[in-house]
Amino acid sequence: MREPTRNDPPETLLHQLRQAGEAVLFCHVAPDGDTLGSARALELLLNQLGWRTSLAVDGELPARLGFLPGLTLGRTEEVGLPENAVAIAVDVSSPDRLGKAEAQYNAAARRWVIDHHGTNPCFGQINWVEGDAPATAILVNRLYRALGVPLSREAAICLYTALSTDTGNFVYDSVNDECFEVMAGLMEAGLPLAEISRVLFREKRADFVRLLGVTLPSLRVTDEGRVAGLCTSLEQFRQNGLNPAETEGVVDYAIDIQGVRMAYYLHEQEENVVKGSFRALPPYRVDQAARRFGGGGHPQAAGFTLRMPIAQAVKETEAALHQALEEQKDS
Repeated sequence: MREPTRNDPPETLLHQLRQAGEAVLFCHVAPDGDTLGSARALELLLNQLGWRTSLAVDGELPARLGFLPGLTLGRTEEVGLPENAVAIAVDVSSPDRLGKAEAQYNAAARRWVIDHHGTNPCFGQINWVEGDAPATAILVNRLYRALGVPLSREAAICLYTALSTDTGNFVYDSVNDECFEVMAGLMEAGLPLAEISRVLFREKRADFVRLLGVTLPSLRVTDEGRVAGLCTSLEQFRQNGLNPAETEGVVDYAIDIQGVRMAYYLHEQEENVVKGSFRALPPYRVDQAARRFGGGGHPQAAGFTLRMPIAQAVKETEAALHQALEEQKDS
């Protein structure tokens, strides 16, 4: 069996893709726009090449992303792994980010990773990881071009969703000229930009606004105003009929506070299982702080999971960000 490598040239992956087969595409836990949009766009590409495919994730599809065309997302326990199928982790920064799907992924005879997180340990047998890419969508778009497969309107919607959400609607430091080259191609493919951008960046579900109402009073500002954090307990989700899958974007309300340089959002998914999100403003970075907890991500956006009561998770998280600030203040 081929041993995992640090990275593989894209040509290795392209050669494999030209040989039609069967694949299960795995998204990360608490799926966001990049993992879902990139995985669905890749699925559309594979289907055009003659592959049979299915998508799997440990978690629910966020309602705000329910517009993604043709997305059929099976929960881990509902998606079987056909014999000889390739398991492809899409936008998954580390094996633990597969959640309960990790064992299923590892059971596959062939395992690939397509990702843009610089902290990715390259846990597949074929790994295409480019930490400088603003989103995994960039890599999937390159596959379309390299294989000469035209973008459909559906694929354009998926790739736009992936790219725009992972770049903060094209305002993050990671944005480069390739982002706009991709956008030109998506527009040519029929992307309904005004319609989809409103859904992604202007519309707010009533449940999300109610979640904010419950969560914002938890605001903590520490380190002389440089660190801010929010948290939502499992009991608050239950009492208010809220969905732990509908939390994307809450952390922005902490990092957008004037003077804040690092921020966190913690929410309890199960009893003593806390999902965490970090954000930072350049030149500060939080990816190493996330790795301290077994997570990972980008310099200014990272995620992790803590298995402890949420009150303890708040203390551990604030301690990690305090340490990160101290280590970086003179850099």
